[in-house]
Amino acid sequence: MWTNLKWAVLMMALCWVMGGVSICSAAGAAKLPDLIIFTSYDVGTSTYMQTACMADGITKKTGMKVRVLPSGNDMSRILPLRSKTAHFATTSAPSCFAGMNGFWDFAKYDWGPQAFRQVLSVIDYDQGIVIGTAASANIKTLKDLKGKRLTWIPGGPALNSAMEATLAFAGLTWNDVIKVPAPSLGTSMKFLGEGKADAAWSSTTSPMMFEIERSPHGVYWPEYPPEDKAGWERLHKIAPYFIPTNATKGVGVSKTKPRKLATYAYPIIIAYDTADENTVYEVTKAIDVSFDLSKRCHDVMPCWEFKKAINLKSMLLPYHPGTIRYLKEKGLWSKEMEKRQNQLIQEQTSMKKLWDAIIIEAKTKNIDCNKNTLPTDTPLVALSVFH
Repeated sequence: MWTNLKWAVLMMALCWVMGGVSICSAAGAAKLPDLIIFTSYDVGTSTYMQTACMADGITKKTGMKVRVLPSGNDMSRILPLRSKTAHFATTSAPSCFAGMNGFWDFAKYDWGPQAFRQVLSVIDYDQGIVIGTAASANIKTLKDLKGKRLTWIPGGPALNSAMEATLAFAGLTWNDVIKVPAPSLGTSMKFLGEGKADAAWSSTTSPMMFEIERSPHGVYWPEYPPEDKAGWERLHKIAPYFIPTNATKGVGVSKTKPRKLATYAYPIIIAYDTADENTVYEVTKAIDVSFDLSKRCHDVMPCWEFKKAINLKSMLLPYHPGTIRYLKEKGLWSKEMEKRQNQLIQEQTSMKKLWDAIIIEAKTKNIDCNKNTLPTDTPLVALSVFH
């Protein structure tokens, strides 16, 4: 016993002398933040509801305190992550696509390609994530959007690009419709029920759309027919993350009355590559072990089950090392996923190198790309909002 006590005292002294490094730092690093903060879409959206369900389940199961901060647009969701005032964001495939490639509002000197890392990516093939319309607007097909009022979200380039891709499916552009600015996704959907817009981005499972369905304007989902190969090709040139689906879950759809719509990974929980590995590990574990408490909270929550969500199809970003550690413990990490992980990291590295080269070129030409005036002959810009 005396020997053990001497050893403990010696180790405590060693920790103090070495400033808390080595063995001592491992113990210190294991301490989680007092409060885990997620940013999410605004209140009333499907993502906010799911994130709140998850947070409540985690707290009840583990005692971990979690706060969800609603945000109206892409940049306001990501900025707290970059400034380290939040730990995670629940976002979407369009937002991740824009951020990891440095497209649209990320195509600025102080942004560029972001080193996002995935914690969990959910694809619900039974819901549609598409343009929703007011039934009163009499929009039967996507081509009927011409001349109609479509919401547009300043600071929300990812959602705006999804709208643009839908217009392209119908052979239309923003010039063919009337833009109705909306401060957030939730507000843009409200505009349908208030008669201020004819179409807005949404999902069939959005709580907001259930309210709009009960309004005098109603809800209607124009289809994205999979047999329209040319339409899908035009859509994928702008938004390659879309996949066709038969929507059977949510407002105005059912197993007996499915609609040929589209979907993508949504929500996706992300962190930066610099996020503390132990924190990400513990939160990943908490999401998994608390699943039974949250799975009935929202129509999409059953898709959060790790056995369903962890697969190559939903791997749009590299996973965070903390998440990988947990997935390996659970036997959910495969050689194929390791190969995909390395490929995605290489793609991010290549995009960052290309971005750095563009910035050098822009500065030598005295171009202020914070005003979206990057040199238009560069490969990155050809892929981005300047296409």
